[in-house]
Amino acid sequence: MLFSKSRPTHALARTLSGFLLALLSACGGGGGSGSMEPQVATDPPTLNSLPPAPAIQNMLAIVVDNGPANTGYNVNRLYTTVTVCFPGSTTHCQTIDHVLVDTGSVGLRLLASVLAPGLNLSRITSNHGFPLLGCMQFIDQSFAWGPIVTADIALGGKTAANTPIQIIGDPAFSHLAATCAPGSPLQTAKSLGANGILGLGTQREDCGLACTLANSNGVYYTCTDSACTNPVGTRAPLAQQVAHPVPKFSTDNNGLIIDLPTMLNPSAATLQGSLIFGIGSQANNTLATSTPVLTVASGGTGISTSFAGNTFQTTYIDTGSNGYFFDSAGVLATCGTSINGFYCPTTTTSLTATLSGTNGQTLPVTFSVANAAALFDTTQAVLPQLAGDLPDLSAFDFGLPFFYGRRVYFGIQDVNGDGAFVAIEASKY
Repeated sequence: MLFSKSRPTHALARTLSGFLLALLSACGGGGGSGSMEPQVATDPPTLNSLPPAPAIQNMLAIVVDNGPANTGYNVNRLYTTVTVCFPGSTTHCQTIDHVLVDTGSVGLRLLASVLAPGLNLSRITSNHGFPLLGCMQFIDQSFAWGPIVTADIALGGKTAANTPIQIIGDPAFSHLAATCAPGSPLQTAKSLGANGILGLGTQREDCGLACTLANSNGVYYTCTDSACTNPVGTRAPLAQQVAHPVPKFSTDNNGLIIDLPTMLNPSAATLQGSLIFGIGSQANNTLATSTPVLTVASGGTGISTSFAGNTFQTTYIDTGSNGYFFDSAGVLATCGTSINGFYCPTTTTSLTATLSGTNGQTLPVTFSVANAAALFDTTQAVLPQLAGDLPDLSAFDFGLPFFYGRRVYFGIQDVNGDGAFVAIEASKY
């Protein structure tokens, strides 16, 4: 889920992903409606053939850098490159860089503004015969709105065939559902800080059974006329919901690993790592028996965090957030209105929190928080000590800085009969 705060001189954005919170926020509804802003015309992107598979087919390069051109100052954003193809084709494809890797959501969502006009992916229709639309609402009242289409998703040497994805900011669907969101739509690379979102959480679909049972689920909508001027809520079968691509691979499909090195050079412009598919299926994704495994409850939650005498019942292990976000209970000083929402201790402060899974497994985590104002003044894209406050007092968000120097495994719910889990070990770099 996106959660944005900004420093005026840097146009910073901070994100908080986590589907359950997004769903609860969406189901709460909202009073906003109207039309999205028009897109600014640019040179249209072009189609290409499916790139050749890499030597290691279950591995995909990931990078932390400044993000797409002309999108402002992006901090602690993890990106990868995704290829989408018309289902069944290897020549009718488009390769898209700077897609945000987000372990706190599920499924691929691409900006309409970055797609080649000729890609022309087929829209999924609802049981009313009109296009199926999605609304993923975020805690800062931004939201992703647009049609659900079908594509083959190529990640490294792996392909998820006939997979529902969302096209966000599609001008053909500019009329918003009244219960979708009261805030601002994510419809450009600048507003998103990326060309799309690759959700790699622990669940198979972005909503699950809840959206198969009731029309008023807050996530899925459909049109009532050909111009789609008044979208209404609708049920969405599991097969039509935006889906996690990894379970659709033929092999290496039970989970994934985010493997990032420690940031050793503070002046380095980028940080490169690997996204590895499968757990225990190849030599490069073996889970050591000594690695702490924290099981996750159905729905993607269940890990709790103990910190400063408080217990946070909801914990996000989330590459989509660009810092550690939590209520410090007065331990850390905030920056004030100049950098609203971030911590600015006078000296770098070392803290310890303890994670607990539903299986009783615990893991102490030590991390450092530095003065956000000083960090932003470096204009670096990689800031391992960035942290801020979180208005949800029941939640603790371990964002991308948590992943630096660690190898984090995400087991996906109900693949091969296994439950969801997160496992954490020191990086193998």
